[in-house]
Amino acid sequence: MKRILYLLVIVPLCLLGGLTAMYLYSRTEPVFLLKNIRIKGAAQVTEPEILAKIHPLLKESIFGTDMTKVKEAITSHPFIRDVRVKRVFPFSIQIEVKERTPSALWIEPQGAIHVLDEEGAAFRDLRKEPTAGLFIINAKERDEAKSIFRQVAAWDREGVMKKDDLSEAVYRDGNLTLYCLNDGVEIVLGKEEQEPRLKRAVAVLEDAKRRGLLIKCIDARFDSGAIIQERKG
Repeated sequence: MKRILYLLVIVPLCLLGGLTAMYLYSRTEPVFLLKNIRIKGAAQVTEPEILAKIHPLLKESIFGTDMTKVKEAITSHPFIRDVRVKRVFPFSIQIEVKERTPSALWIEPQGAIHVLDEEGAAFRDLRKEPTAGLFIINAKERDEAKSIFRQVAAWDREGVMKKDDLSEAVYRDGNLTLYCLNDGVEIVLGKEEQEPRLKRAVAVLEDAKRRGLLIKCIDARFDSGAIIQERKG
């Protein structure tokens, strides 16, 4: 009985002591050599870009590499929202990045085109890439574009108007005009009470479609209704 108790207590302690000693030794000696870096989730950011950022931080051992500093270096890239870094025994470090999601395009008055993320923040310029599903925001200032994006996203969540049905939002001096994707209908909302006006315009547009009318423009800047311009031809 004593021998069994001895084995149950002493053997685990010896194993724990051995592992602890190996861990402490590996912090100064390259026991767990770093041989491989696995990167997942990178699409807009290339693997060479990520490796270039973390290269000065890499040590011979996976224990010698500071995971916190590696994470900070990667998240400093403007395309990346979050990152998870972990050691994979015995020779690897795994990096899982979460990139910012392209959600809209912002066009400056000078013509420069920027990509907005899921929060409406401009995080990079437009490159040669598909833009399907990204509506355009035409505004002077970065903060204006972000505000318009968030307003459109709120309307989408509330079911007022689907973001996917929108092709462009033009904001000038407080006035907002929307353009629908499929039929190109122009919806003039003006400066005030934009959500009630949009609800009224959507209702008018749906009624017009039921009647078989082709609408070019809906000016919803009137409390008593809206002015409709039909499409000719």
